[in-house]
Amino acid sequence: MSGSSRDGLDIAFCEFVYDTNWQYEIIASDTISYPEDWLIALKEMPKQSGQKLVEYDIRYGKYLGEQVNIFMDNYKIKPDIICSHGHTVFHNPKLHYTFQLGHGQAIASTTGIMVISDFRIGDIQLGGQGAPLVPIGDKLLFQDYDYCINIGGIANISFDVGNKRIALDICPANQLLNHLSKQLGKPYDENGSIAQLGKMNSALFDKLNNHPYYLLPYPKSMSNQLVVDTFIPIVDNLEASIEDKLYTVCKHIAYQTQKIIDKIPGQNILVTGGGTHNSFLITAIRKETQKKVTIPENDIIDFKEALIFAFLGVLRMENKINCLASATGATRDSSSGIIYNP
Repeated sequence: MSGSSRDGLDIAFCEFVYDTNWQYEIIASDTISYPEDWLIALKEMPKQSGQKLVEYDIRYGKYLGEQVNIFMDNYKIKPDIICSHGHTVFHNPKLHYTFQLGHGQAIASTTGIMVISDFRIGDIQLGGQGAPLVPIGDKLLFQDYDYCINIGGIANISFDVGNKRIALDICPANQLLNHLSKQLGKPYDENGSIAQLGKMNSALFDKLNNHPYYLLPYPKSMSNQLVVDTFIPIVDNLEASIEDKLYTVCKHIAYQTQKIIDKIPGQNILVTGGGTHNSFLITAIRKETQKKVTIPENDIIDFKEALIFAFLGVLRMENKINCLASATGATRDSSSGIIYNP
């Protein structure tokens, strides 16, 4: 699992058991920081030629396979299958394409283990957004919560309305926060300690909230490129201190989250993802809503998305639905993912 914030490669060894309900356990997990050459390559990938994309699709697949081999050696394990999200380079459902770097066959050949990847493309060909895909895991693995929020590069949420699982991307999150922190020479704002030194900038708050994305009906998803092309210029082009910008972006995330959850019946909110470690941001979300916000143990905070993509692969192997049309807008539910044998 590699997220839009490029903060590392998440690897989790998970076990699933079905007995009236699905049960799970994260047995081992690691986040592998990217070396500088891969950080640069992943950042520049959307600008590369078609030939370079094909080359790096294989190279990154081999890199993923090598990291999995090291992980297996370290923990003395061998999984039945490897489920890979890859790293999103392009995502444009309107034009019916998406591209996650890291070829499944390269991973399978490098590890000698069956691989399931390319989970999004099948849904897009059925008219869906190809995202978000975690709602099936939220529904079947985390049924004790009324809302499941993940704060990564982009914050997303899923919840039930009647018998349907609804999901959408809420707003940019760590992508904006990390972009600002790097201007102070820090990779991220640890605990929100810089943001809490700032104050609200009303002009920035209003400009962010007036983005056309927020007027779109859901299901909807937000591409990394939309953040780069439209949201980052908003924060960069307005005169204010970095502290004030970080403060205001945190308040923006909390406000957009509250706008969604307060319209939907329920009380219990599960929050995961890297942004959960930003205590200032979590406090801002708690101040915006009267509902109960639960922060789980660190392995769920940091590896819930990796866990759920492993679960998507298990469902795909059993030809069970792993992609919900109610969450993506596709014409039907599907069992998505391409299987590669070593």
